[in-house]
Amino acid sequence: MTKDVLVRVKGVQTDMFESDKIELVTTGSYVEKNNKVYITYIDSTIDGDKETKTTIKHEKDQISILRFGGVNSHMVFEKDKTHITHYQTPYGIFEINTHTKKINVDQEEDFMEINVSYNLSINHMSMGVNTFTITVKNAKSDRVVLMDDKNVEIENEELS
Repeated sequence: MTKDVLVRVKGVQTDMFESDKIELVTTGSYVEKNNKVYITYIDSTIDGDKETKTTIKHEKDQISILRFGGVNSHMVFEKDKTHITHYQTPYGIFEINTHTKKINVDQEEDFMEINVSYNLSINHMSMGVNTFTITVKNAKSDRVVLMDDKNVEIENEELS
């Protein structure tokens, strides 16, 4: 069964000197199939020129992020393992190495939260430690709370 969901992605990239943060809140879909969870949503490049379809797959102790469109990649996260992939952007192709330090998945009936912490290298150069949190909530529940600094609530509204 497919559910309409609200997806919030928060990421932090930290190196020796600074931290960069990103955040995206959008709508998407949630599907459970063959003991796997698939979360799909669309985002766009910084200039808004091209859309990217992103699919997050959760199975057992592994998170995969597949992106196709403005950016193409297939990143895999497994605790204490290193994975190598190619990250294709309009500016070129980069080799990405990820070594996952932590994965935590909290899943309930109308809520799912994924937390991942990993070391990132691009073209064999260390880029520091990255973390991301993906929060997924059923968009059709009676009460949807978008968790942000202001804790905005939307009650009894069906989002489409």
